[in-house]
Amino acid sequence: MKAILTGLGGRGLYWLGNLRRRDDVEVIAFVEPFQGAIDRAVENYNVPRATIFPSLDEAIKNVGADFVVDVTPPSVHHEVAFKSFDNGLHVFGEKPLSDNFQIAKDVAAAGTRAGVKHMITQNYRFGAQPRTSRKVLAEGLIGQPGQADIRFYMPWADIPGSHYVTQPFMMINDMMVHHFDLLRYVLNDDPQSVQAITWNQPWGWHAGDACHAIVFRYASGLVATHVTLGCDTGRQTSWNGDWHIAGPNGSLDWQIDGTFYSRQHRTETPVVNQPIEHLEVPRMEDAMLDEFFAAIKEDREPECSAQDNLKSLAMVFGAIQSSKEGRVVELSEM
Repeated sequence: MKAILTGLGGRGLYWLGNLRRRDDVEVIAFVEPFQGAIDRAVENYNVPRATIFPSLDEAIKNVGADFVVDVTPPSVHHEVAFKSFDNGLHVFGEKPLSDNFQIAKDVAAAGTRAGVKHMITQNYRFGAQPRTSRKVLAEGLIGQPGQADIRFYMPWADIPGSHYVTQPFMMINDMMVHHFDLLRYVLNDDPQSVQAITWNQPWGWHAGDACHAIVFRYASGLVATHVTLGCDTGRQTSWNGDWHIAGPNGSLDWQIDGTFYSRQHRTETPVVNQPIEHLEVPRMEDAMLDEFFAAIKEDREPECSAQDNLKSLAMVFGAIQSSKEGRVVELSEM
């Protein structure tokens, strides 16, 4: 498979390393308009200068690629996608699909019409903890889940001047799409409504709200809560967060040091924090690329397709709308 990599910033170079480790991918062209990034890629990462183009149009015109790896800012993801689709190219794109929900819907629809594969890099769901948890919940370890509580405490995005710091609702818009997508994946269910309250702490460094309490409700009666302190200077959770998923037969808990099963009632011998052995899984980046290439070969939708990712984005934009308007938002409104 031959690829065009758009973006030679830090994240683009990270993906270049992942692609170069494989023997089923050849990166034949790059897109980067900024001279400093070009010089760094050439001098430090052995990127041939002649393969770097200032625009995707020029790259497509000059090389014969199979797909595009999109590592551009969210505000231009749609431009990369539309140009790729117009030229029959598949797209493997960094999350989020877009920073605008209507544009995200337009992009997903365009990819479907073009008959190409468009996969979003929701990498968290490919980790051992989510993969294991989905499996044991499906097997009925705790019965039908009735409540899922997530806590995320982190000194998140503390680089002065970055868009994470200066733009509104970046904690929900950027970081929480990971956790909301994890909820969908692990519970194998989609919520119906969301209610969100957001705020900042006086010592925080974000212009937009970096703290929140969010409640998702499901048709089954399941309630999921998400509480975040994005400017925490104390004990940190893992990037997955601390999870407690409760059912009639016990709980499944994610902690920074593993995944655990507990079952405690006065009528039973208690089981407390029994470790659950994680499934062996590939590196998340390899797993995502494996899935993308398999979907192309088998002519099927990939996991984390753009169409599927709209459901995770609906949770994001529904939570933002709920915070702004101070009400419960039905996700069917989105």
